[in-house]
Amino acid sequence: MKQILEYITSFITIGLVLAGLGGVFYNMFREGGWLGTLFNKFVDVQLDNPVIAIPVTIGAVIVGKMWRDHQLAKGHASRLPDVFIYVIMAAGAFYLWRFFSTGSF
Repeated sequence: MKQILEYITSFITIGLVLAGLGGVFYNMFREGGWLGTLFNKFVDVQLDNPVIAIPVTIGAVIVGKMWRDHQLAKGHASRLPDVFIYVIMAAGAFYLWRFFSTGSF
């Protein structure tokens, strides 16, 4: 009985993760989606204010790399992958609910 419950939990987890990834990818790559909008806004900021935007972008990349290298050097175990999976599962539940209630993503 315990093994059956574990299988059901695994299938639900995989289903929610796949639905979450599918919904996010659909909204990201469709015409007028998140990725196109984000890229256009990023390019607009870079072109409108290059004196400020370019150094800020470079600084953000450097700080991110330093933080990552520090975490790896200290050997800190991250709980971020677990949180990421739970967020994707929540997104999957949301997209499935929205699909079955409205008929679209």
